[in-house]
Amino acid sequence: MSAPIRFYFDLVSTYSYLAIGRIDDLAARYGRKVDWIAVSLGHIFQSLEIKPPPFIPARLKYNTIDLLRSAEFAGVPFKIPDPFPFDAKVSRYAFWSLKARDPRLARDFAIAVMTRAFGEGRNITTAAEVADACGHLGLSLADIETAAANPAAKRAVVEAMDSAKADGMIGAPFMVLDGEPFWGADRLEHLERRLKEKS
Repeated sequence: MSAPIRFYFDLVSTYSYLAIGRIDDLAARYGRKVDWIAVSLGHIFQSLEIKPPPFIPARLKYNTIDLLRSAEFAGVPFKIPDPFPFDAKVSRYAFWSLKARDPRLARDFAIAVMTRAFGEGRNITTAAEVADACGHLGLSLADIETAAANPAAKRAVVEAMDSAKADGMIGAPFMVLDGEPFWGADRLEHLERRLKEKS
């Protein structure tokens, strides 16, 4: 059986948001599964000594235009939340707690949280905000608080960061297909072309 595509994303990453609704369907067309891996892009940038795009005025100005255009082309709503960037620690830990017991639920959770943040422009910093965003998945505030406080989730984040660095992650989303990296939502087409060649 072919290895799953490693899909590194950050819940606070705008371009990850543009990829989350496409990656699974793309992979499924070629008989592949996707391993969703939530990381802290800020820490990736820090390890690479790269200043995050929101803190580079010219990059922020361009990305604001590009994100609106890219969302329009992708047919998804887009709105930058205020404040931005926001603290996604609660969501990140909750994701890993959920993934340990149900990867599909963790995926749906990530989509719900990111859609609330970037589809609606609303905050997802606190456990209450996160729970409100994913209530339709049957997750309560208590569930989110318990998941976010799980020590195993914190260890999972560290392991995910180590894996991301080993794979050469330089931004999000970052996909790895059979050892070959693809960076950015606009590289999904390249990823699909490679999958076609392998099928």
